[in-house]
Amino acid sequence: MITIEKKLSVSSVYSFRNQIPYEDMVFFDIETTGFSPNNTILYLIGCAYYRDNSWNLIQWFADDNTSEKKVLHSFFDFIKDYKVLIHFNGDGFDIPYILKKCAKLGLDYTFDTIESYDIYKKTLPYKKLFKLENFKQKTIEQFLHISRNDTFSGGELIQVYANYLGMKKLEQLKSRNHEISPVKNLEARIQSTNGTSDSSDSSLLLQQLLLHNEEDVQGMLPLTQILAYRDLFDDYYSNINATVEKDQLTIHFTLSSEIPQNVSYGTDLIYFSACGNQALVKIYLYQNELKFFYDNYKDYYYLPKEDTAIHKSVAFYVDKNFRTRAKAANCYSKKTGRFVPQYEELYTPYFKIDYNDKYSYVEVTDEFLHDTEKIKSYVSHILKHLLNK
Repeated sequence: MITIEKKLSVSSVYSFRNQIPYEDMVFFDIETTGFSPNNTILYLIGCAYYRDNSWNLIQWFADDNTSEKKVLHSFFDFIKDYKVLIHFNGDGFDIPYILKKCAKLGLDYTFDTIESYDIYKKTLPYKKLFKLENFKQKTIEQFLHISRNDTFSGGELIQVYANYLGMKKLEQLKSRNHEISPVKNLEARIQSTNGTSDSSDSSLLLQQLLLHNEEDVQGMLPLTQILAYRDLFDDYYSNINATVEKDQLTIHFTLSSEIPQNVSYGTDLIYFSACGNQALVKIYLYQNELKFFYDNYKDYYYLPKEDTAIHKSVAFYVDKNFRTRAKAANCYSKKTGRFVPQYEELYTPYFKIDYNDKYSYVEVTDEFLHDTEKIKSYVSHILKHLLNK
């Protein structure tokens, strides 16, 4: 096994709202020769950690196909001092792979004493904001303008690792002064399978393997900036200003932290955009007559001619020929005004077009416009609705 340590140059890392100190977190990523731990090799684990005011990298590399246990021992011994293990889709692959590999090798390691924090799972609910072709780590890095030098995929590196093991064996044979013909034959076999690299030096192959993992791990640090988009949906707003402009309710507000790239998203009724730490939501107004439905319809009468309901204490004065017992669907009074939709019962009183409508409307009054807390919760409500569209 080979251990590599170095300092990292990192531009920015998400603050995690100071809930997780950098000193308590460790980022990690693994490299394997396939998906099944039963018949593949775990050949590399890399970790990024914060110490002495800087980010650092440590990697454990299996330089032969018998070093998996050493790699796992070193990894688990290292992470025991940390509280949070951060990764990208590690809950989906890395962690289950390691646990199954430990079971296969007879190691009793678990992740029970460290919290798992999956960047992929944390941000997946918000992926429609980014309008990306997929949600892979490299795709998100491109969205955030995080650059890479590595050009290999994890699948391509499987052959690179096989070439590395073969080249190491070749170099060992040469160093032991074995017969020249077997050495040449082995070298020819290595070169014939070397579809992803023309290197004849194991150290160059090792650099390629380490670089891919290093950039996966190091890339996760600025990649955490994608978590800032989650803050859009957590009511962390200030400087809220709500105005009515023609047929729209427009709400401007300041975010608690800057988002790294501009985003916008919308439907026929709602539009949202954010740039830096500024954002706005526009909601088209319903400017017509709506109905307020009374809950206790058995206490009301419906007046067909007036198309409204009145309480039975008042209906006593109405001719029986001009009133009927109210039903849930016609037990209402009408109101004309300016309204915006709400997709759950956020505020009362609320209004509907018809009784069986799935969502209701809240009236946009001056009081509503100047109620900062109400507007703040309404923004959060609208943004969460957009995610589910």
